[in-house]
Amino acid sequence: PTFNDVYYPYGSGNPDLKPEESRSVELGLNQRLTHWNWGINAYQTHIDQMIALDSNYFPLNISKARIRGVEGQLGVDLAGWQVQGYLTWLQPRNEDGGPNDGKLLMRRPQRTARLDVDRSFGAFGLGATLNARSHSYADAGNRQAVPGYTTTDLRANYHFTPDWHLDAGLANAFDSRYAPVWYYN
Repeated sequence: PTFNDVYYPYGSGNPDLKPEESRSVELGLNQRLTHWNWGINAYQTHIDQMIALDSNYFPLNISKARIRGVEGQLGVDLAGWQVQGYLTWLQPRNEDGGPNDGKLLMRRPQRTARLDVDRSFGAFGLGATLNARSHSYADAGNRQAVPGYTTTDLRANYHFTPDWHLDAGLANAFDSRYAPVWYYN
């Protein structure tokens, strides 16, 4: 646990927290060719004494949790445009044997996707990123769903020397209304 997890004043610290311990296994396969690339990774992590926050942001331990996932990526260069896509499927489960056993872990979406598109025009560069995520839950019992959302980010850069460049970005360019955590816009 962090210092704040244990000792944060005003009743938010939990001096009884135990440290997390985890075991992970991952298997991946990737390939990069002249104009395209791809990859797929599968993984599983078992966590003992996982530190999580309850709905009141009080840190506590979940005695056992398991996170399984598959991540895929595919990229291609098309007429000077670099396109890169990513997909993640996740199974974040509480396995503590208590009333929330088998439920999804809080604030962890089961599906996420990202698409990056970039192009250089000499010293100038332009790009965009589309981010999407499925719903998640704000509580350990999976009663309070946090809706999924999609955002679009834009970026530009200018390389005025080989070693120096200027970057500009616009996050959530279309002003999508979303809440990554329940009641927190």
